[in-house]
Amino acid sequence: MKNDKHIDFRALRVFAAVAESETLTQAAEHLGITQSAVSQAVKQLETQTGSELVIRRSRPVKLTASGKIFREYVLRTLDNTQQVLSDIQMSSNSSVPKLNVGMIDSFGEVASRQITERIKPFASRLSIRTGVSGSLTNALLNRELDILVTSEPLEDHPELYRYPILRDPFIMIVPEAHCRGHDVTPEWLAKNVPFVHYARQNRIGILIDLIARRLDIKLMTHYELDSTQTLLRFVQAGHGWAMLTGLCLIRHPELLRGTKVMPLVEGTNARYLSLLCHSGELGNLPEKVATICQDIYTTDLVPKLTKLAPWFDEQAYTVNELPVI
Repeated sequence: MKNDKHIDFRALRVFAAVAESETLTQAAEHLGITQSAVSQAVKQLETQTGSELVIRRSRPVKLTASGKIFREYVLRTLDNTQQVLSDIQMSSNSSVPKLNVGMIDSFGEVASRQITERIKPFASRLSIRTGVSGSLTNALLNRELDILVTSEPLEDHPELYRYPILRDPFIMIVPEAHCRGHDVTPEWLAKNVPFVHYARQNRIGILIDLIARRLDIKLMTHYELDSTQTLLRFVQAGHGWAMLTGLCLIRHPELLRGTKVMPLVEGTNARYLSLLCHSGELGNLPEKVATICQDIYTTDLVPKLTKLAPWFDEQAYTVNELPVI
């Protein structure tokens, strides 16, 4: 191989085989090349990295400390390359002529643009629909949507497959005027401050009532609203306190001035978002979309939450399994 600064991709494949074999000869047999070619590839990599990578005199072959570090790089590179090839193949095959994706408002409002950019190569035409969970659920069941990102579990529909995505913690948002001179707990707030309730036809509103029962508190509901923006304005104006989830706060940070965002019972309450689709359809595309959603949540949305309150970093994260309720 030519000795230049560019690492030969074939040499990376050789090194990956060596790292998984007991001898250079075994690696050569696995690759279908000569043992001499394997030795040459490893030597070239050692020249280019300036480090000994393999202890050849040992049986089985062992990697040096540098070799172990290099192996992690090589495996990531090979995996990423395979992913690129898979994505390009799916795009070129145009396996999905049109993809209809639904997302609940609180997620779609802050992530739909990034998601659209990431998944549009996989479909000739892409439609994104956001709304409340109930109408989107009906659209999925009626096959108006191919994929739905929602907090509704829909466990009574065995024809649907679920890909868990993320944990969205519930929090308290309280006017600063009610935080002075008190130990602000849900119990104290429930007894002393009016409650601004999220509309009960929404999944969040239903979960709020469930949380209140768990905490054994009775909410003094003075207002019931179906708009996150309006609800935040009511709290900001001092009309009462509210429970919401982290995702609901990202779009309107200006409406948090004059309020305090506080953890709810040490972050033990949360809703979980999943991607739902009809089983056996769309190949591995739903899994790819779920992974994209997780990546956007981790790299873009959670950092925005931690700017609002550092403790979000421990409460907002991706999941691969849903909790048993």
